[in-house]
Amino acid sequence: MKVTIEIPDALYRQIKARSALGGRSVRDVTIEAYRRWLAETPAPYVTTDDAQPTAGETWLTAWEALAVETAEAAVDLRTPREILLADRR
Repeated sequence: MKVTIEIPDALYRQIKARSALGGRSVRDVTIEAYRRWLAETPAPYVTTDDAQPTAGETWLTAWEALAVETAEAAVDLRTPREILLADRR
């Protein structure tokens, strides 16, 4: 598949020079970079409905539960704005 990407000129010149010194094409270096990135980076999202939630989804659910727990445990249920306005009176 052919893909067109835009990268800064200075970066491309560095890639082109280094790949030439190593006797490799920019295409080969690019493919290698993508393969390494895919091998070391976990998938950021889940594509099926019955799959396990991602770490980010699990974290967000726990964070939201903590927010509800904290709000319910608060002694003063007024908003910060309401508290400030009451203090100014």
